Amino acid sequence: MKKIAAAALAALLLALPLAGWAAYEDLFKTTHGAAWAVYVRNVGGMQAICSATAFESDARTTTLLTAGHCFIGADLRKTDFLVTQDHKNFYKATLTRSGLKTRVMSKPTSADLDDYEGNDWAVVSADVGGQKTMPLGDSGALAIGEDLVVVGLPFGMDFLAVQGIVGSTDLSLSKLVWNHYFGANIFIAGGNSGSAVVSAKQRAIVGVVVAGPGSQSSLCIFAPIAVVKADLARSEPLRAAAGALRP
Repeated sequence: MKKIAAAALAALLLALPLAGWAAYEDLFKTTHGAAWAVYVRNVGGMQAICSATAFESDARTTTLLTAGHCFIGADLRKTDFLVTQDHKNFYKATLTRSGLKTRVMSKPTSADLDDYEGNDWAVVSADVGGQKTMPLGDSGALAIGEDLVVVGLPFGMDFLAVQGIVGSTDLSLSKLVWNHYFGANIFIAGGNSGSAVVSAKQRAIVGVVVAGPGSQSSLCIFAPIAVVKADLARSEPLRAAAGALRP
C-alpha cells in the first residue's frame, strides 16, 4: 500500500511542473494572438517602430494599446501608421489617444521626450474588425515577484514571447515621464516599446512597456495600466490639426 501511495505521489509531483508550463504556453498563445506590430510609412519608406496589443474589437475596428513615445516627432498630418500581425497583411491605423503632450514653449513635433509631459501610453484604432483581444487588468494588485509575460517585436524583427517577474512597483526616475512607473526583470529590446505586460495570475494587461537601459536589457520599465485607465477616463480624442500630440 505504501509503495502504491509513494508511486502516486511521485507521479503527481512530476505532473505539477508540466501543468504549470502548459498553462504558460496557453497564456503565451493567447497573448500572441492579440499582439501587433506598428509600422510607420512616410516619404522615407516603411518600417516597424513599436509593438501593440488589442484590447477591444468590434465588427469594423480594433483598438490597440501601445506606447506614446512611439509617435513623438511625427507630423500626424503627413505620416501613415499601419499595423500587422504577420508583416504581410497591413491595416491602416489612426492614433486616437495619447497620454503625452508637448510642454509649453516646446516644438509641437519635437522628438525629444524631455519636451513632453504626462504618461507614456497611446491608443491606436485599426481598420480591421473581429480580432482577438486581451482584457485590461489591475496593476494595483501586482506583487513583487509575480510572474509576467510579454509578447512583442524586439529589434522590429518578429514576435518573441518572454517571461519575467515584477521587480518594483515604484521606480524613482527623477523628472522623466516614467517616474514612479513599475519595473520588471524581463528581457526587452528596441521594438518592444508598446508591448503589453500581462499578469500570469490575472491573465490580463497590467502595463505597457516603455523603456529599458540600452538597446536591450533585462530591466523593463512599464506604465501601470491603472495610469492608462485614469488618463483614458478624462482624455479627449487627439486633434491632428497642428500635426502634433495635442488633446
